[in-house]
Amino acid sequence: MNRKNILCVLLLVLMACSPAYSAQTFREQLASLEGVVSIDEVVQSVDVFAEKYIAWFEQPLDWASPDIGKFLQRVEIGFQDYDRVNVVNVDGYALSTSYINFDDRHELARMYNANYINVEYRYFDKSIPEGLSEDKTALWEYLTDENASYDFHNIIEQLRGILSGTWVFTGASKGGQAANVFSYYFPNDADAYVAYVAPFCDGTNDPRLMEAVYTTIGTERYGEAQAKIYRDMVLEFQVEAVRNRDYVQPLIVSADTKPRWFGNASKDFEAEIIDYAVGVWQYDQEFASIDQVLKMPRQDNPDTQINERTEYLNALAKLIKDSNPPSDVSIFPYYYQAATENGHYRLKTQYLREALASEGLSMYMTEADEIDREERTRFTEEQYRLFTFDPYMRNELLAWSHTTQSKVIMIYGNSDPWYFVRLPDVDDNPNVHIFTTTMSHVASIMRMPEGQRAQVTALLNEWLMADAVLPSGGGSSSGGSCNSGMLPGYSLLCVFIALKAKRK
Repeated sequence: MNRKNILCVLLLVLMACSPAYSAQTFREQLASLEGVVSIDEVVQSVDVFAEKYIAWFEQPLDWASPDIGKFLQRVEIGFQDYDRVNVVNVDGYALSTSYINFDDRHELARMYNANYINVEYRYFDKSIPEGLSEDKTALWEYLTDENASYDFHNIIEQLRGILSGTWVFTGASKGGQAANVFSYYFPNDADAYVAYVAPFCDGTNDPRLMEAVYTTIGTERYGEAQAKIYRDMVLEFQVEAVRNRDYVQPLIVSADTKPRWFGNASKDFEAEIIDYAVGVWQYDQEFASIDQVLKMPRQDNPDTQINERTEYLNALAKLIKDSNPPSDVSIFPYYYQAATENGHYRLKTQYLREALASEGLSMYMTEADEIDREERTRFTEEQYRLFTFDPYMRNELLAWSHTTQSKVIMIYGNSDPWYFVRLPDVDDNPNVHIFTTTMSHVASIMRMPEGQRAQVTALLNEWLMADAVLPSGGGSSSGGSCNSGMLPGYSLLCVFIALKAKRK
């Protein structure tokens, strides 16, 4: 058989192996996946990805009983190439759609110039079942860690039919908790699991977080003396807010504001003030701003045209409001999961009450108001009776951390309030690697000291890069080369090209 005939035969074999699939675009392949109902193209303001889409996956409400009903789950997919590392990110909440058009990649997707799969958690924003209501009990029973994990598993299994690279599953905060849970249910779905600042509360009234906010937080980062100065500064700010509640409270909790806690303006205001301390430590830790406000003149000066007291009070209110900006997306599903599986911290009033008493001031909130605060203030009576905490998942994760065969990295910031309700440290499982760094709730690999960053990167490279090559730039890198990311059938043509080159 001459060379022309051999070429014809090989091309015929190629066509027989994949007559249509090999000619499909990535979008067409995505649309053909089982359960993908529709696809929306994302017009990128900057061409970070070769292509970018929102895919809508049809998922069962309950994976144990698929016939009960379905819902559509929104998934952001940024595509680079078929053989890239695949980063699956779960925030545990709604997708931040205002950022999707921009470069909203997780840091792991940036590090590996990876394909990026960003999943909206079930029951948030657009990924909700028909008939769900925040003042009813129906359908909420299917919002479980297990069902969410099966959602992620299905998405990965479908995409695995297209994408050939290694997989890393990651998330931060509630998403970090979801990453650990996902590893528990599906230990082999990803080559690496990276959980950032993941909480692990002991039930729904865990006192440890608030205890730390008033007694120990910041010590590892700032030193014992400086940390106490910062904690005292935050407490002084809280006392000042309550002392001036006649002016400040209506700016924070008004008749037009949907009650966030108790439905009682005075108690709601105090709850906001207590929670403010958590927010300060959790994110910016901008103590200079608090100090600046506390040093402002607090009485009117008759020698100036400026109402200095009003400026001071407005500055107090602004810091409080800026720490908790309003959102159009409900996080009621978060509170449901906190009440039933994931737990939450207790809003402890003791320290503010004692500080106020020393100034001759008092509070409306009582110690009894601390118990089941989230549940009693957000749920109806029927919901409060039915939505009860089950420690099963907590206990299972405790055992999982000591026995898992998954490759797991956990990253914490030691001045983050949630650090004090973390999963207990593990020193008997070589598969679990824990890194604690001097940061808050925004702890990340890229912000780590160089030594820690090198250790984390070395682990990830070992787990993720065994069968891939770390790209040096963005966009598609196929370039006609023969690699594992090519469509089925093309490998035959690659063999022919290689043999032909060898003959030469």
